Amino acid sequence: MTASKRIISRVVAAAMVIAVVSPSILASVAGAASLSQVTVRFDRMKISTQTTGTVCATPASTATEVDVRVTYPTGYTLGTAASFTVSTTNLSWPSGAVAWTGITTASNVTGQVVTFPSGDLTAGTLYCFNWANPAAVTVKGTATASNTGSVATYATGAALIDDASYSTASIADDQIVVTATVPQAFSFALSGNTDPLGTLSSGAIASSGTPRTVTINTNAAGGWKVWARDVSTGLASTTAAKTIASTTPGANSTLTAGSEGYNTGVTPTNGGGSGTITVATAFVGGTSGRGGGLNTALASLATSNGTATNHVLSLTNNVTVAGATPAATDYTDTITVVGAATF
Repeated sequence: MTASKRIISRVVAAAMVIAVVSPSILASVAGAASLSQVTVRFDRMKISTQTTGTVCATPASTATEVDVRVTYPTGYTLGTAASFTVSTTNLSWPSGAVAWTGITTASNVTGQVVTFPSGDLTAGTLYCFNWANPAAVTVKGTATASNTGSVATYATGAALIDDASYSTASIADDQIVVTATVPQAFSFALSGNTDPLGTLSSGAIASSGTPRTVTINTNAAGGWKVWARDVSTGLASTTAAKTIASTTPGANSTLTAGSEGYNTGVTPTNGGGSGTITVATAFVGGTSGRGGGLNTALASLATSNGTATNHVLSLTNNVTVAGATPAATDYTDTITVVGAATF
């Protein structure tokens, strides 16, 4: 056989091989399509940080999937297949996404490729799943953009169905530390600075017609305290050189008409906040003539054990006189009321 005939013979043989093989090659290429939507979210993007994450994809082809293979970017450290546990809890997935059918813990990790067993998927449906163990993936140790990977679905026999690439980034720090200061707050207000008890009679108990109030607002976690004292340990008259003495300072009492006495009763109104008001035993009021006597030393009227919004103390001053109590128009007392918060 001449050299030219041998060349022609080889060309014909090659053409026959191509004619036989090319239909299967074309079929394989035609069967693979691009996933129409791919999202791979890393729940942490900070370098050298372990992370969970989410994989979402929309199949384009009608075929029977048996697994999905996720290729993680070069430089990302992967754990064992057993560490790639999964969940199908919707963790802020893209709108319209459904749980990935039949997804289970990874069956294989080879290089950067993790294989997850999958159920059959419907073309055009967006599916998602999460890898739930942060030990499965560690972000690479350098901050870089466009770290690429891919997601691919396969049929039995490792036949590629659909695939698509994705890109992510690793950054120096993915967290924003938010700081703020809430300043300490304390307000303390008296509703008035006078308390006229009127003309006294030995036949009745005279009490504050409009009890003065203390209103407290504070953000002190430890609450607040209120104290009071008076200047005369009673109602004093310069003209009559007489003091209607405070009744047993430091102890609770109820006045009796016809007998001299003078005290201050406290009633609480809890507003908002975490605190609850407790009135000191000596100054518990609420009934006619009940309260405690004041003197020139500050005495605790009430406390609260937490924050307060419009906590109110009503202060009712009570007085009784006897038939022999000297007459005068200048009986007076000055009560000082102060408060403090526990921050």
